[in-house]
Amino acid sequence: MIRAQIFHPLWLAAGRMSLDLEFEVHPGELLAVYGPSGSGKTTLLRILAGLVKPERGHIRFGEEIWLDTDSGILVPTQSRRIGLVFQDYALFPNMTVRKNLEFALERDQPKEEVGELIRIMELEELAGRFPRELSGGQQQRVALARALVRRSKLLLLDEPLSALDTQMRSRLQDFLLETHRSRGLSTILVSHDVQEVGRLADRVIQLKDGKIEGTGLPGKRKIWKPGR
Repeated sequence: MIRAQIFHPLWLAAGRMSLDLEFEVHPGELLAVYGPSGSGKTTLLRILAGLVKPERGHIRFGEEIWLDTDSGILVPTQSRRIGLVFQDYALFPNMTVRKNLEFALERDQPKEEVGELIRIMELEELAGRFPRELSGGQQQRVALARALVRRSKLLLLDEPLSALDTQMRSRLQDFLLETHRSRGLSTILVSHDVQEVGRLADRVIQLKDGKIEGTGLPGKRKIWKPGR
């Protein structure tokens, strides 16, 4: 179970806005965060990942407190055991595709797991290349594979399939959902794609201007309203 209370001011092109919300994610749940650009979706993920410290907030993951601004607690990203995919991909430029994935392995994980992900993501011909030699869609597949190679209990995914063609996107949606379920992960997915949200999510929260405007089941957009 994740419980989060967050307040954080943001300065955007349109002016000042405050990310001000409270929510929870149940064990094994895939929660989609949906909303227009500039509503605070990416900042929310970065706060959950420990990459941004909010002005005020409290985040609990299971029995662990990751953030408590009142007590001065801020658990670093590397200690949170999470898988991350952000829109900048954040691949190591001096490592090949295979080395990027192997770097994410824990000490007791066999390298064969990397080979399996390379096969599933259709990266076999790219395994020896560096990120600068890859297209945006190829880099996105590597970033998703790296997030999945870790033995994480939480996945934070910011538009993880947006740069892919329709067929590849559909295949990886299936794989992502299968992995989420088989590992018993909690997953938070940011997406602008209503069809993707409907296909993958158990529940949706809709953000607008930094606040939760609505919540509900992904197949019933009309009930994404406060209090539901």
